[in-house]
This record gives sequence, C-alpha cells and structure tokens, in this order.
Amino acid sequence: MNRVRNHVLFWCLVVVQTVGSYVLIWTWGPSYEHLISSGTFATSPRQFEISFIAIVVMQAAYWPAHGLKQHLHFRSQVVLGHVLLTVGEFSLFFAAAVTTVVLFDHFREEHRLPWRLGLLALNLFAVSCYKYQLMSVGEKLIDHQPEAAAEP
Repeated sequence: MNRVRNHVLFWCLVVVQTVGSYVLIWTWGPSYEHLISSGTFATSPRQFEISFIAIVVMQAAYWPAHGLKQHLHFRSQVVLGHVLLTVGEFSLFFAAAVTTVVLFDHFREEHRLPWRLGLLALNLFAVSCYKYQLMSVGEKLIDHQPEAAAEP
C-alpha cells in the first residue's frame, strides 16, 4: 500500500510542476509575442508575482518528487514515456526562447534590473528541473528494466 501511495504522490507532484510550467507559459506568452512583434519587452509587476509563485510551487513539488523517483519502479509504458519526453522538450523550449531573446537581444536596455534577470534565471532553472523530471521518468518508462528477482 505504501508503494501505491508513493506512486500517487509522485504523479501528483509531477502534475503540480506541469501546472506551474503552463502558468509560466501563459503568463509570459503575451509579453514574448509583444517582444517579437514590436521589439519592446512590456511587463507588469503582476507577471513577476505570478512567475515567482509558480517557480516556488514548482520547486516545492520537484524536490520531493525527485527523491521519491529514486525509490519507485515503473512498468513499461513506451507511449507514455515518449509523451513525457515530448512535453519535457516543449516546456523548456518556451523558457529557453524567452531567456535567449531577453539576454541577447535586449540585455543592454536600461530597465533590466538584476532582480528581473534573477527571476528569469530562476524561471529557466525551475523549468529545467521539470524537464529533467519528465525526461528521466520517460526514459525509465521506455527502457524498462524488470525488477531483479528477490534472492532467498
């Protein structure tokens, strides 16, 4: 029963990270679109507040899930494994695109404050952790190794 509880808890923590990742995408999507189309990066304090909360929630879910994952055994589910790999790649794609454009195209703009760049780095870190989580579980589901038979 403890094993089932740990699996349920793990997947709930992954769902929390997923929600956090998509909150970041939907929070920064309009700003990114504005940046690409007009060349200016329009932000609001609310975006930074929402982002910070999403990052904290994602990290609060990631670290316990990371520890749990080390002790869990996953059945072979090749299709689900590939879906997790794809979602992981997509989640990092947006965060990396925003970071790249802001750092390389708009880094010299005077309104770039260190805390904004710090939040951008935290955002990238949180999404990278989430991607790692999905990728490592996805690989376990694809390359399933049967549990070793218990020795007498």
